[in-house]
Amino acid sequence: MIKRFFAKLFGDWAFVVLVIVGAVGAWQYVEARQARADRDDLQHTAQMICAGSGTGFAAVGKLARGDACAATVANLVKFKTDSAQLTAATLAQAMADHDARQNDDTRAARAAAEAASSAAQRMEMADANAERTNLVDRDWFRAVNGVAGLRAAR
Repeated sequence: MIKRFFAKLFGDWAFVVLVIVGAVGAWQYVEARQARADRDDLQHTAQMICAGSGTGFAAVGKLARGDACAATVANLVKFKTDSAQLTAATLAQAMADHDARQNDDTRAARAAAEAASSAAQRMEMADANAERTNLVDRDWFRAVNGVAGLRAAR
């Protein structure tokens, strides 16, 4: 039975060629429909992008269709990139300035703490001396001013 089928099939070669041509034609038709659908989707997307950028997709003057939009979108992308770089540079500078101020504040706080500790020690020594001699003198007033953060008395 199979032999008869192949014998009949190869005997009617024109029919086989017709089936093959029909299959190839159907495949090309489907591919062409898909290509048109893809083109329409891309054109719609381009029109939406152009509308979002504030320009049309149509030809303008000597520019071909979409060229004015492409230039506008390219400028917008450049602006976004430049803005991002400027923002990053500004943020980096602000962080460096903050770190420098924080380091200065830390050094100033350390110096103030050391000065306060030293003034407290001088005050204790001046108090001990005043208690021992039962006399409040210039050194004691200098120590009081030092603890208060004032200049020493003249």
